[in-house]
Amino acid sequence: MRLKRLIYLISFFFISSLGFTQETVFEEKTTIYSSELSGGVGIHTNGFMGTFRFGKFQSAFSKRIIELEIANIKHPKEIKSIYPFEDNVRGYIYGKMNSVFTFRPSIGFHKIIVPKQSIKGVSITLVTQVGVSLGFAKPVYLNIIERESSSNSNIIVKRKFDPEKHDQGDIYGRASFLNGFNEIQVYPGIFGKFGFQFDFAGDLSEMRALEAGVKIDAYFQEIPIMAFTENRAIYPNLYIAFFIGSREVK
Repeated sequence: MRLKRLIYLISFFFISSLGFTQETVFEEKTTIYSSELSGGVGIHTNGFMGTFRFGKFQSAFSKRIIELEIANIKHPKEIKSIYPFEDNVRGYIYGKMNSVFTFRPSIGFHKIIVPKQSIKGVSITLVTQVGVSLGFAKPVYLNIIERESSSNSNIIVKRKFDPEKHDQGDIYGRASFLNGFNEIQVYPGIFGKFGFQFDFAGDLSEMRALEAGVKIDAYFQEIPIMAFTENRAIYPNLYIAFFIGSREVK
């Protein structure tokens, strides 16, 4: 899996870089920080994500974290299709019934296990988060080719995808994403994350970091993303993300 290999390469790169530093953090003037604010974007096995964090330092090497994350969740069997007889038609996923996004509020504990060896070094932080995962399933609308009885000709109409009515040959393309927001269904669940963050910012008051690890969304029931195949309630993911932020001095 490409994402898994990428995580291994990043981990190896940053751990190896620690060997080139000459001065330890204890030889520098130590600054005690009180809080940290950061945001990040990344990818995971089933989609993309954006994250906002607020951290409160408990010591020089540990902090409590409040995190808000938004991500989309794709079914592993999604395959894009295109109406073959015309150009400039929106592609669609045949069989996709719902587009799913999840909102993950969580709390966590981050502990620096390898501090910066110098101002230009790299610190490694153990990341753990637990919280709630709220899945929002929005119905997929498609442009469907239908026969108009009055004129006996084909027309294109907007319809919510129904696997029992709409064959692939009837689909002209994807309708606007704005359709279906008034029909959103909520699927509650729980969320957990475990990973490592590699902070390489040159200024200790700033954060420039890559983070990689595993996360899991476990919903209390299956989310109906796709027709004609099995849907799941549990979504394990590998992830990688880039964060920027700043720290406030006590």
